[in-house]
Amino acid sequence: MRFIMCVAMLAFAFAFSYTAQAEDISETDLRAHIEILASDDFGGRKPGTQGENKTLQYIATEWQKAGLVPATGSASWYAPVALVDRTPLKQTVRFTRFNGKREKVIRIDENQIILRSAMQSGRSTNVPIVHVGYGNQSEEQLAEAVSTKLVFMFLRSPPGTKEFPSYRDRKAKILAAGAWGVISIASSEARFGRLARRFRGSSTNLDVDGQHAGLEGIISKAAANRLLRKTGIDHNKLAEDAASGDFRPLQTGIYTDLSADTRVRSYQSHNVIGKITGRKPGSGAVLFLGHWDHLGECRQAPAVDRICNGAVDNASGISLLIETAKRLSKVRPDRDIYFLATTAEESGLLGARAFAANPSFPLEKLVAVFNADTVALAPNGKLLAIVGRGETDLDDDLEKVAVAEDREIDKTDKANAFLKRQDGYVFLEKNIPAFMVTSAFSDQERLDSYLNGRYHDASDELDEELLLGGAVDDANFHVALGRYFGNLETYPTKARQKWHMGIAGE
Repeated sequence: MRFIMCVAMLAFAFAFSYTAQAEDISETDLRAHIEILASDDFGGRKPGTQGENKTLQYIATEWQKAGLVPATGSASWYAPVALVDRTPLKQTVRFTRFNGKREKVIRIDENQIILRSAMQSGRSTNVPIVHVGYGNQSEEQLAEAVSTKLVFMFLRSPPGTKEFPSYRDRKAKILAAGAWGVISIASSEARFGRLARRFRGSSTNLDVDGQHAGLEGIISKAAANRLLRKTGIDHNKLAEDAASGDFRPLQTGIYTDLSADTRVRSYQSHNVIGKITGRKPGSGAVLFLGHWDHLGECRQAPAVDRICNGAVDNASGISLLIETAKRLSKVRPDRDIYFLATTAEESGLLGARAFAANPSFPLEKLVAVFNADTVALAPNGKLLAIVGRGETDLDDDLEKVAVAEDREIDKTDKANAFLKRQDGYVFLEKNIPAFMVTSAFSDQERLDSYLNGRYHDASDELDEELLLGGAVDDANFHVALGRYFGNLETYPTKARQKWHMGIAGE
């Protein structure tokens, strides 16, 4: 019996490998798309610009030529995503405490705190400050403590807490509890410096209710420590106590008068959504996605080259999606195959979050999700890194496809360091198995060289340094993934499992 099963598996692997390799995607195919998407004519593909318009039209046109149909729930390829940019302009800050006899001003260096308002102007007078530690209390505890008040919260999660709620989720819970404002405490002076540079510039978020406090800000650890020390609170001891499950929001005895003027710009961006209709309705669906956006102009005059073209990040991923769609549309798998090009990934996975919050089809249909991002870094794709490995029960299925395609999977799981930094994470949060499968993350030295060099820089463009060998192998592997997970014979419909990842468990 074991011999018969082995023969059957070998026959499957041979047949699967043969069909998946038919009409291979070539380096020429990928380069042609990257050359257009990463050209100066597209201006760095920044959301809300002419570069967005050109990018959306190009993707939709290519998917239409491939035989896809719009999948936004209407005849349009484009799903609107409401965004808002906020840029701090000026601020005033005053902190006080009452020593039992009179009000005492607590002075801090105003360069150590940066504020922005939800609207063009935010003002507060004599607002009490509550410290919630890491903000992981229950909704009831928070509602009782923070309503109409200004909240201090540690930005980073406690050390050694891998499955701790994200800062975004903790802040959302605090806002839902009725806090007027949230000021996050940086974990070190170096981190505050990095955050300050970013916070002083334009920040993009989803323009939806409940996402923004009346006033938000960041404060250095030193400044927060000085404020708390004046009321007898030890900052380090508070951080230690806050890591426990018994910590309750702390009324600090500090009051504040704050004002912040902010430049606010609301606008509409778009996701692009297409579909290959499966041959067997009701059998589920597979989703391929990647972000189309980049940074636009990222250098100031007098720099000659001011455009961040984003050839690797992520014109390469979009080129993979276009060519994968062309191959899969020719074979029409059993399941529906969706393709999603997201906006504003660079601003915090915003396009993916907007889609997950208002999907154009039931997310319960999805049996697997594959995100393509930053794929053009390796000379070949023999070794595959998988972001999301170990987070669901599909690892064995990915191994089957890898064996059939003569690929090797990196078993170190180092790539999971990027788990929360890519669009697939949004679907993992929804209890949907999602992966980023790429050779680009399999060589740590080469990846680090890119991240410390061309990443988010004007030098990330199509030139002789761009390595497309691995991208080609990865693109063909995505076709194989589509055929494996898209067909009932190779991947039968399974009941939804309880993923053992903390964020996605029942």
